[in-house]
Amino acid sequence: MEVTRVEPIVLESSIGTVSIPGGKSDFETTVRPVIAKVHTDEGITGIGETFLDDPSGDSSRSAAAGIQALGNHLIGKDPRNVTELWNEMYVHVKRGVKGYRPMSALDEALWDIVGKDAGKPLYQLLGGKAGELEAYATFPLPKETDELIEDAKWLDEKGFPLMKIIAGHGVKKDRKRIETLAEELPEDFGLAIDANTSYQIPDALAVAEIASEHDLEWFEEPIEHTDIDGQANLNRRTSVPISGFQTHHTQYAAIEHLQKDALEIYQPALDLNGGITPANRVATLVEAFNKEFLPHAYGPMINYAASLHVAAASPVCNLIEFAVYSDDVEDPGEYLASPYIANQEDVYVQDGGVIEPPEKPGLGVELDGDVVEEYRVDW
Repeated sequence: MEVTRVEPIVLESSIGTVSIPGGKSDFETTVRPVIAKVHTDEGITGIGETFLDDPSGDSSRSAAAGIQALGNHLIGKDPRNVTELWNEMYVHVKRGVKGYRPMSALDEALWDIVGKDAGKPLYQLLGGKAGELEAYATFPLPKETDELIEDAKWLDEKGFPLMKIIAGHGVKKDRKRIETLAEELPEDFGLAIDANTSYQIPDALAVAEIASEHDLEWFEEPIEHTDIDGQANLNRRTSVPISGFQTHHTQYAAIEHLQKDALEIYQPALDLNGGITPANRVATLVEAFNKEFLPHAYGPMINYAASLHVAAASPVCNLIEFAVYSDDVEDPGEYLASPYIANQEDVYVQDGGVIEPPEKPGLGVELDGDVVEEYRVDW
């Protein structure tokens, strides 16, 4: 089998823009999918995906160009040799020529081909399911505390075990919000916070102490992701688990984090870290150090399905992120960001919070060609 063509596809966001509060500043974000289709001479086509949160679309077009350029190195190669091809792409990417997002999408597409060729879902090729997987609700909407309480009740009724909200509003405001929510949330419904690297260590420590006092599930990216010693300092001094790693590339950065005990929860983003290959390696490293693996999975469905398969196969992963982009829907377990997927029903949070990877071969998701053309934009 040989790769004959690589086709990048840029799509418009189906959810418009979302206002993200907190962090260093409020900002507008969106979900612009960039799909990589890898065609072969045996008629098997693999699909992978990255996405950009740039409302202008400029970054999406750049990612598509990167997929085209990096994909040229795959032409004529056997796509089933994923490790060899990942290493070859990494040589180009680490020298700053192409970029990690294109590499991530292409790696996902190669694994999709491997699964389709074998006639098996990806998680089986990674060793099979390691246990039950639940979805937690990332809730990025700009809400007041009383509104969050009502939405938490709605999410709890669905079966989500916890919700994650944005922090980084300042110590005083974060303290008040955490204290109020901790008192008013449904029984046994958890809370996690994400500061998006907005704090310096003194304020991060103050918020972490509040989070520890109220038994929050984790404190995500409290400080700059490059400050590994600072993360380790926070992790030693507070009981709330410190999480992060979604802004790092490949598996290599995990080694220093693990050696310094910088994080309790590792959250690689498959759309950015280089794809399925390095994310699965991070899961193995994390297991060896008795830490938790919890993929960052905010974004469109092809990439989400890839994240699901890797998560399901890890014995140190029992949760995965599920973005709830709107509270104006009847069922928060439905996936909203990818109308161009034909089998939407195969990625769904069941009542009780359980979520499973698709059972179709490969990543298990299929494109709806008509809808893809509806959302396609020139790049």
